[in-house]
Amino acid sequence: MAYRIQQLKLGGILDQAVAITKDHFGLLFSIMVLLFIPANLIAGYAQIALLPPRPTFGSPPEVIQAYNEAAFRAFPVTMGITLLLLFVVMPLTNAAVINAVARLYLGQQTTAVESIKYGLSRLMPLIWTSILMGLAIMGGLILLIIPGILLAFWFSLSTHVVVIEGISGGAALKRSKELVRPNMGTMIVLGLLLGGINFGVGLAVGIIPQPYLQLLVHQVVIGIMTIFGTAAFVVFYFSCRCGVENFDLQYLAESIGAEANLDEGQKDEEW
Repeated sequence: MAYRIQQLKLGGILDQAVAITKDHFGLLFSIMVLLFIPANLIAGYAQIALLPPRPTFGSPPEVIQAYNEAAFRAFPVTMGITLLLLFVVMPLTNAAVINAVARLYLGQQTTAVESIKYGLSRLMPLIWTSILMGLAIMGGLILLIIPGILLAFWFSLSTHVVVIEGISGGAALKRSKELVRPNMGTMIVLGLLLGGINFGVGLAVGIIPQPYLQLLVHQVVIGIMTIFGTAAFVVFYFSCRCGVENFDLQYLAESIGAEANLDEGQKDEEW
């Protein structure tokens, strides 16, 4: 299916994201099944096994103390799992899904394994860029709060820049700001909308009483929402490029050139 590669408003971005998710759900969800879902299930089940139920408001002091003691004993394991998720699983999953969505959006072929392999090749640049972004945002929040929030929006496409354009570090942050700044309104509304959807879904899943089943359903649902959210931001990324540097015209020219070369090759074969 051919998608609309042009500068889009919020409705157009969501429309294209829905189409990509629907057309290629099996491929994209397989990435989540290979990476995100099993890793988070292992982490979640380990936490359930190692810790007693989290105390609620008004719990007796002895219950709170027992939970804190168990959390202290389990800290090395839980911290190790958290670091693995934060610095390996999450960036690798994001890179793989972004790569897959971008290729599919541009009409190219890919597989889950190919996208994961590509994500592995961009893992270290992603980690380095994420560290720089975190330090910059933290510095902005410490200073006056508002600058930190502004930087968070400006740098929101840095992961996409690292994966799609091969730029990393400070250059990726600068490039993200260049793309987002003229489209700040769309960026804010899109982020709030997707955040609200995720929050509502999380509340709905939270009513499941059985903790193991709740965790399983939660990770599957979060995996699906991650696919849709990633698709929306990939479309937004290309929409920004179309507005900033006429990417749609460049893409059209390259497509026409490729078709012309193909036609010439076929004529040569016929001759």
